[in-house]
Amino acid sequence: MKKPETASILRAGISRSIIRTHTAFRLRLLHVFLQEKIEISVDMYFILRYLWGERDGCRQQELADKTDKDKASLTKLLDNLEKKNLVKRAADEADRRSKRVWLTASGRKLKDRVYPLALSVMEMAEQGITRQEILYAQAVLEKVYNNIRR
Repeated sequence: MKKPETASILRAGISRSIIRTHTAFRLRLLHVFLQEKIEISVDMYFILRYLWGERDGCRQQELADKTDKDKASLTKLLDNLEKKNLVKRAADEADRRSKRVWLTASGRKLKDRVYPLALSVMEMAEQGITRQEILYAQAVLEKVYNNIRR
């Protein structure tokens, strides 16, 4: 019996599906934002989404952990969000070495425009998939994540 080529094995693996899906989701989300003239990147959206989720004022380190961003990447994203007047950073009163990230009024207001767009992309992605299938896929992907996380 002939042994399959390494490239064939890798192409057939779950990693290819994960990467393709991740890339397609990000591109679709960015496309929808640009169509509506919302000038934020997908990574900026994920930062804002965490802050909108009742975590406004969290420590910068918590934000990095919850959005899977390293400190340097998060700092650059927050710099750009500050330039757009969507967030502001302030020293943590309990620990002056830490910074807290707060939404500005513009940042809070943007949620009303962005959430429906993100929801439309999620609905598009989940078309024809049952709730049970989604839950199963999430469980499998969580196992994959836990197997390879840092």
